[in-house]
Amino acid sequence: MKISRHQVAVITGAGGGLGRSLAIQLAEKGCHLALVDIDPAALEVTRNYCRFDDINVSLHQVDVGNLDAMNHLYSQVMATHGKVNLLINNAGITLQKSFSSHSLDDWRRVMSINLWGPLYGCKLFLEALKKEPQAHIVNLSSMAAFIGLPSQSSYCVTKSGVQALSECLYAELKSEGVGVTSVHPGAIKTDMIQATLADSDDQQKAQKNYELAQKIGLTADKAAQLILLAVEKNKARVRVGKDSVILDLLRRLMPVILQKGMARVARTV
Repeated sequence: MKISRHQVAVITGAGGGLGRSLAIQLAEKGCHLALVDIDPAALEVTRNYCRFDDINVSLHQVDVGNLDAMNHLYSQVMATHGKVNLLINNAGITLQKSFSSHSLDDWRRVMSINLWGPLYGCKLFLEALKKEPQAHIVNLSSMAAFIGLPSQSSYCVTKSGVQALSECLYAELKSEGVGVTSVHPGAIKTDMIQATLADSDDQQKAQKNYELAQKIGLTADKAAQLILLAVEKNKARVRVGKDSVILDLLRRLMPVILQKGMARVARTV
């Protein structure tokens, strides 16, 4: 898909981090934006970065895991913009908790945002995307889809599900002119960990993980550049960051050794 002026992009999780960087870069390319987030104040900040001539930016406070809210989002976007060319399912959370301490409510919370959110988005906007000569879906998975990480069971499960969904859609929609890209970021300098820090089993450990991501991770701007480049090249998937590439290679070359390594890591947590 060639990204160009006057196309319409829907971005969930647009209130900050990667979602905000994607919004800004798409606005710079002349795209109209439907920005989606649970935090209306954060959306206003993102809109302030996207004030370019001839750019229509609409804000939508939505819980992406709520089907009624997502149905309303679809209606609002079509009424405001009339079409959709690019759907970016970016909203997501992570809980750094062991499987034992993960409550079923925790699982429902993570699955509603990380898995049902992208599924709802793809399902509801699909027919609108099919009508456009240029259309693409971007689903944010993770390098966590490559391997079971300790204290990340719900995150790994949901991101693996997003990867599988994306691969199915890629196969089904390629002949219909709708591209699909599964994105697998490694560490990115965003505040995603901070958003659920208080819910972690070990807040000190979670804080250290956050600080490590800030030290070694890609900037959100760089990650956004790589994602949009993958869209324009119609890539089925993109690994964002050296850590994602390395983990994927290790999983392919030595899966058993890698899994045993994760077990040793778990014993030290």
